[in-house]
Amino acid sequence: MQTQYLFSSAIFGKWKQEARALKRSTNLMHHEALEQVAKSKGFENWHQVACEAKLNRASETSYQSGLLVAYDIKDAMDHWVPDDSFVDDWRVLHFCESDIFTWFRRGDDEAEGEEKDAVPSDPDEYRERFVEWLTEIHLFRYCGPAMPTTPRAVLPLLDERCFFAPLFFWHNGNFIDPWRDLAVGNFLDMSGNTASNSAG
Repeated sequence: MQTQYLFSSAIFGKWKQEARALKRSTNLMHHEALEQVAKSKGFENWHQVACEAKLNRASETSYQSGLLVAYDIKDAMDHWVPDDSFVDDWRVLHFCESDIFTWFRRGDDEAEGEEKDAVPSDPDEYRERFVEWLTEIHLFRYCGPAMPTTPRAVLPLLDERCFFAPLFFWHNGNFIDPWRDLAVGNFLDMSGNTASNSAG
């Protein structure tokens, strides 16, 4: 993964501002200023920056206002039925990692007994444990024709594609833990027919 290729639309905007400021303070042409800024950020040229920005924008939009789904990687590899409505998206982790960390941390905070004792107390060790765990999830971005209107309406869409429920998902910018937010009486109805609660 080329981490320098991961940046938000806000960062992209700042880089364009840097180029404009550079143009004003020097005798450079606008395209020359763009090229100089691109190389200062580790890119070959501004065209590469613009191409990566377009790809990143799709991931960022999915996280902020679309549908993004996370599965255990074993379920994603062995049981997911692929179609054109969902695409693999490794870039989106750049935008949603903080939410995932909060979910991961909450699970450890609620652990008891031996599981609680196994949680590293050192922040660096804990972060390392989290980063290692991230390799065990798989992220899909929804690009189908119709966005499900509620979190609960997402469930049958996913049920068509995988026998197992997702670990969590984002719907219109909201993080959804299906077992915490959508299950009723410890039962998660993937048909989406269960009477709605506060999350959907």
